[in-house]
Amino acid sequence: MLIVSSLADALDAYARFKPSRVISLLSDEEGEAVPEFPGLPPERHLTLCVDCESSASSINAAARARAAKIIDFAKDSGGGCNMLIHCNRGVSRSTAAAFIVLCMREPETPERALLARIRAAAPHADPCPLLINYADEFLGRDGRMIDAVDDLSPPSAAIPAPLATVKVAA
Repeated sequence: MLIVSSLADALDAYARFKPSRVISLLSDEEGEAVPEFPGLPPERHLTLCVDCESSASSINAAARARAAKIIDFAKDSGGGCNMLIHCNRGVSRSTAAAFIVLCMREPETPERALLARIRAAAPHADPCPLLINYADEFLGRDGRMIDAVDDLSPPSAAIPAPLATVKVAA
């Protein structure tokens, strides 16, 4: 299962679902507020702080690096574990990372179907297109991930977003 939450709900989600891995996607300002998850070994917690990039090239380079780190971390998970993914609001960065992980865990499932499952669990989901674009490239999805995001209807408004869980096919 993938558990997607806001920063405010991350510790409660961790206590409730006991995931074996956590991805924290926070801005520099939020970086000091990275939760400590009791009993979670440091190598099972990926923390990515989004810098205040100042140019298109630095924004792209940073997004590319974050997508690669998410993919590497998810590969190390073995695919069968529960994973908590959170960002500040639980809307864009975390749902993008959840979509990336879901595409990795279910490579035969069409991208639109995977994104539809995320949206059904989290009507507020609005995955970050730049992060998805690079993940699509790294995963060899030939533009299908970004096409699925581009075709997504506008999300429902929610700030911060409620906790969402997305089942992963066995």
